[in-house]
Amino acid sequence: MNAEMIARTIGFILAPAVMVTACAVTLNGLLTHYAAINDRLRVLVKERLELLRLRVEASPRLFLGERLEEIDAQLPELLMRHKLMRDSILLVFIAVLLYVVSMLVIALAAFGADWIATLALGLFLLGTAVLLSGTLLTAMEIYRSHSAVGYEVQQVSRLELRRRGI
Repeated sequence: MNAEMIARTIGFILAPAVMVTACAVTLNGLLTHYAAINDRLRVLVKERLELLRLRVEASPRLFLGERLEEIDAQLPELLMRHKLMRDSILLVFIAVLLYVVSMLVIALAAFGADWIATLALGLFLLGTAVLLSGTLLTAMEIYRSHSAVGYEVQQVSRLELRRRGI
């Protein structure tokens, strides 16, 4: 094996790593930004809830019951979102594993067997499909989280209207 072939093989081996790194950096930035917006919304909702609690003097038990109903309505949705994120993270780890294995198989394919090169391509494509599945699950969770946060914001906003009898 000459130096040119070794250099080319190393380039082939690094392609999956570059792909994983680029995707990870992009997703990390998007998810960090998304989490910051989500956390800020929840802080504002909690603050509004505390302010309403201070203003409610006539029937605090009614307020407590309403809040418990809201929490009970949100817990199953949050649990489903938690499961989606867990599944997504597991799929991304499996994709990374497949990419690493494909790197090793690409290195083995440099020694000449065509079926090993085909196996390397198959592993790379499988890794890409698994990564796509993990990304789709993450997208589903992000889509669902908007309705969960929206529900909480609407319920807390309606508390003042209920107190006033509107």
